[in-house]
Amino acid sequence: MAQKIVRASDGQEIKPAAEEAKTAKKAQTAEAAKKPAQTVVQAEPVKGNSLVYRIIAFVLWALAILCEVFAIMALTKNFVIRFTRNGNTNAVISLILFIVLDLILAIVAAQLWKKANRIKPMSGKNKFLFYLWSEMGVIMACICFIPLIVALLKDKKLDKKSKIIVSIIAIVALLITGVASADFHPITAEQKEEAEQSITDDVYWSTFGHKYHLSTECYHIRDSATLYTGTVTEAIESGRTAICSYCASHYAEGLDLDALNVEEGVDTAPDEVLEPAA
Repeated sequence: MAQKIVRASDGQEIKPAAEEAKTAKKAQTAEAAKKPAQTVVQAEPVKGNSLVYRIIAFVLWALAILCEVFAIMALTKNFVIRFTRNGNTNAVISLILFIVLDLILAIVAAQLWKKANRIKPMSGKNKFLFYLWSEMGVIMACICFIPLIVALLKDKKLDKKSKIIVSIIAIVALLITGVASADFHPITAEQKEEAEQSITDDVYWSTFGHKYHLSTECYHIRDSATLYTGTVTEAIESGRTAICSYCASHYAEGLDLDALNVEEGVDTAPDEVLEPAA
């Protein structure tokens, strides 16, 4: 039977349902063609032991504090590495060298500490202790630089110009180390255990970010060229400590979201409106 075309009251033709479906299919095909090819890579399990990482971190922090001591000694000219015949120049260069070494050692130690916290996080029952444990890198950064900065500000042996330059370098080093050492997305032992027990399927995460996802269709990662997949344990140990709030609201059926590390607020796609519950 021939398909009728109904005309609207304003005189315009309304396309038949079959033609509309055909047009919609073409649009979907064109949209899919625009989407870049996506590669999903199986993540490798994180190697290493949390205790070993913590021991190495403390050793590196001890070396960083030793560099700070050498810097203070260089400031008082009790331990100066000779680079030129000018004693004041040698003191300034020695100070800068020890500050740079201090910075490198403290940052590497903090990264190892954070890695250990992903493998074996601390219980979150005592929030104060959990905060101190999570931010050990920031605490050690203060110990590694603040005494030196105080000594620089009180020193009267260096000339004014050199004192200003070295003080600025030390303050900048403290800020860089503090930011690099901070754990902005910590996870408790309880949250990790709950995630491991609740989420049995593989999860996905992108090269950057701190969240793992339950589906490759999540709008946060569906345009990513490369995705990694693995167990939720592998995701957390790789630094993805929180479940995506969009995935939590759309794909996490039957999960106890209050027990998982879900950040406040539910993300929705810019072009998507959630239907109200019936």
